[in-house]
Amino acid sequence: MAEVKTARRFYLHKRHMAAQYEDSDLDLTWRAKQEAEPGSALPEYFPHQAALEAQGYTKREDIDGADAAELVRAGLTQRQATDVIAAFAAL
Repeated sequence: MAEVKTARRFYLHKRHMAAQYEDSDLDLTWRAKQEAEPGSALPEYFPHQAALEAQGYTKREDIDGADAAELVRAGLTQRQATDVIAAFAAL
């Protein structure tokens, strides 16, 4: 597991675990907790935003500490994950 620096990332990891077990109620619970935490918006030009949002990465704090392997496990392609990590490092 990649580094968990914020409550948002902790809740996001819990969401991903709930999704693996196909527990939609638990997923919704962790999603509500994640979304209740403050966060900084990703820049409008940030690469693969739709793919990131589909996997719950909606704020900078959700990505901070992630690595490409985590993003691939979450559902992004290797290329998308590499682009995201590079773009985040450049912020």
